[in-house]
This record gives sequence, C-alpha cells and structure tokens, in this order.
Amino acid sequence: MAAQSIPSNSGSKASRWTQPISISALLMLVPFLVMPVQAQAQTSISGQSCTNTTGYDANYDYFKTKIVVDDAALFSVQYKNNYKVVTNTYSLVNQSFVLTQCGTPVPDASLFPNNTVFTYVPASNVASISTTGIAYIEMLGARSTIKAIDTESLVTSPCGQYGLEHGEIQGLEDTNMTLRAQQLSSIDLIFNNYDSDPASANRTVITSEVSDPGPLNRAEWLEFYSTFFNLEEAAQNLTASINNNYNCFKNAVASKATKPVIAWATYTAPSTYNNNTPSWAFSNAPYKMILSADAGATFYNGTTNMTFTTAAAFAAEALNVDVLIDETYTGADINAFYTNYNLTASSPHKFIQNKAVFREDGLVNKNDGRDWFAGAVVMDDALLQDLIRAVHPDALPDNVPYNWLRNIAKNEPEQILSSANCTTPDSNAATPDRAIQCSTMKVGTSSASSKTVAGTLTAVLGFLAIALAF
Repeated sequence: MAAQSIPSNSGSKASRWTQPISISALLMLVPFLVMPVQAQAQTSISGQSCTNTTGYDANYDYFKTKIVVDDAALFSVQYKNNYKVVTNTYSLVNQSFVLTQCGTPVPDASLFPNNTVFTYVPASNVASISTTGIAYIEMLGARSTIKAIDTESLVTSPCGQYGLEHGEIQGLEDTNMTLRAQQLSSIDLIFNNYDSDPASANRTVITSEVSDPGPLNRAEWLEFYSTFFNLEEAAQNLTASINNNYNCFKNAVASKATKPVIAWATYTAPSTYNNNTPSWAFSNAPYKMILSADAGATFYNGTTNMTFTTAAAFAAEALNVDVLIDETYTGADINAFYTNYNLTASSPHKFIQNKAVFREDGLVNKNDGRDWFAGAVVMDDALLQDLIRAVHPDALPDNVPYNWLRNIAKNEPEQILSSANCTTPDSNAATPDRAIQCSTMKVGTSSASSKTVAGTLTAVLGFLAIALAF
C-alpha cells in the first residue's frame, strides 16, 4: 500500500514516523515505521462508516460507548472526542495505537511515543496472522473485514475455511517473502500476537491475549479488538455474558465437597532441539491454575521439580492425580498416550483407573489444526464448562457435549470442523459462544431440574448487568 502522509495538527511541527521497539528478547529486533492506514479504504461495518469530513465537529464525541477495562491486565483504552488510544501494556510489547474516527483529523504524532501506530477506524480490510485473532474478530461480528490469513492450514473457523476455499480470503505466503509482502501491501491492518513483518510493521497490531494471566482476562480482549471496529457495545455485551456465565459455573461447583486433583502434562520426544533427551513435565501456567480451581478441582503444582527426564520419575509424581490433561501435540489415542508416558491400562494411577485422560484436540480441522488455540482462548465460559465436565460431570445436565477437552480414555472422537459447518458464509453473524446456559446446572447428583441457588442468582445478576449495558 502506498504511504499516505497524515499532516500534523500543529501545522508547524513535523510528524515523527520512526518506530523502534523490541518485542521479545527471543525475537529479532524490528524497526517499526508508523504509517497511517488510508481512510479512503474504509467501508461500512455493522452500520458504521466514515464521518463526512465537511461535517466534522471538534466538540462532538464520536465514541458513545467506551471500554472500561476491569479484568484484563495487559491493555488499556483512553478516549478523546474523535480518537482513542489503545495500549498493549505487556512488558514485551508496550505499544500504543491511535485509532482516529475515519473522516476526522488525526492528532499530532509528536504527542505520542515514536513506536505509536496510527490508523483509522472502523477497520474494514484486515489480516490475522494467528488463528486466535480470527476467533475474536468473528465473535464480534466483523468476519467480512478479514481479507488474509496466515498458516491457513491450521484455521479451524468454518467460515474462515469457507472464505479461503472460495477466494474471499487469501492465504499468506510462508516461504516467498517477496510475494508475502505484496499480499500484505493491500491490507490496511494486521493482527499478530508475537511479531510483525518488517515491511508492514507500521500496520501491525501486536495482541497479547494469550499472555494475560486469567480466563476472564483473555475474554476481555474482545474489547481490545472491538476498538478497531467501533464495536465496543457488542464487545461489552459479549464479555458481560461470558463473565456472568463463567461465574455461574464457578459458583455451581464451589460447594463440592471433593476437589479432584487435576494435572496438565506434556511429553516431549527426543529431538535435535533437546539434545535427543526426552522429558515429561507438569504445567503451572497461571490461567490453568485459575481454571482448575474455578472448576472445583485441586490444581497439581508438583514438587520443586516440575520436569522429569524419565517416565518413571514422572509416573511416581502423578500417581495420585485424579484427572490428567495431556497437552502433548502428537499421539491422538489412549494407546499413544500409554506409549508416550510408559504406562498401561493396568497402571495404578488414579487418572487411568478413573478413565479420566483428556486431550485438547476435541475440535480440530482436517489438518489437526486445533481450535484450542482459537475459540478456547476467548470462550472462557465454554472452556470452564469443559473442565467441569472433566472433574465434576455430575454437575452438568446429561449428555452435555464436549468442546475442546476430549476423553481419550473413553475413546471420544475428534470433532472435525470444515467449511460445511459454516451456516452463514455471506453474513457478518457473530460466532456464537459454545457454552450452555449455566442456569441448567445441577447440584451434585440431584435431578436435572434442580439448580444451584448461587448459580441462579449469578444468572439473574448477569441478565441485569446486560440490561444495564444496553
């Protein structure tokens, strides 16, 4: 895309367009150049469009619905009359984005740090480098804005697959960097969660939803994404719904007398990357700790040693684990699991005798691309529902389907997502949450009609919160 120069409001001070920033000590330092996105490319999104430049009023508030960040820890939003400043505060990013209402003047760039990215909103021509970003954008009902996707073989979104198959979305080149740069040159805004292509750094939004330490923190990144599409009201309603449903689930199992021990584990096969030394490890990721506790489980945090170089040492530590979630990417069935962990069906481990061995590949595409890295990041009430199904299945209504957590000890099959599952290919219909309504939760092993008082109260408060949001 040709560079467009946005003049400074001061009329005398030159704008600063260089953007040096270090994204991570493990990543290459990339020089960032700040360049605005062309306003002329904007079109209507969900009834919103550019402001008529002849009708611009400096005293008019162009953003009637404003985000107030109360769960997420890694971003902030500030509003002015015709622009907003969204900041990714994660220490490895620390970058701001000035989002100006299309058709109104851009603020003086000299008022902001050199690494600031400027763009017009609402965005209508975007790329998502990660599959995670696709899930957020689609939940907001901004699907039609996605024009390019990276690692398209891993896309689990049915409508994303449909768009790729029908030429509505282009898959970005992975090896020919010249062609990739040409593809990205036609894109106004690029969402990425780790780095940016050097040639398009000035149009790249680095997101950090997967680093925000908590399930509801991650859900609130819907509001971060929404600011780029002027869809704050939709985002607030979505996060209110997810939060209320999540807390209802949490309250429904809080009184459980037993707290089964749950562990998240990974086997790493020997390779040139680890000096041909296999390892077995427990995870202690903060969001998994929170999820496990909220599901009414006891999170297994191991001993001072969380990683083991022999299967026997790992097995000795895991002996009293009731439920195990195997995060190993390879090995899709229970026999592969036994092989990876050097266990058998007769091993005395509780998770084996309980037939409680789960994997995160319940929802995949035909290439084993996993929705665990997309929908499961944003639909945190549905994720908690999955975890409750693993540790307290009696608390859920009968025959509640699983989403991402698949019990391989009971031979549950993977669910393959394809373009055939896209029921609204020509619509901006928002992707629905996969969670059931918590109001159907049962108390322990009582009848399906029995509901938790805490859960019902939370649901009522949730409905009131949504009503007030409107």
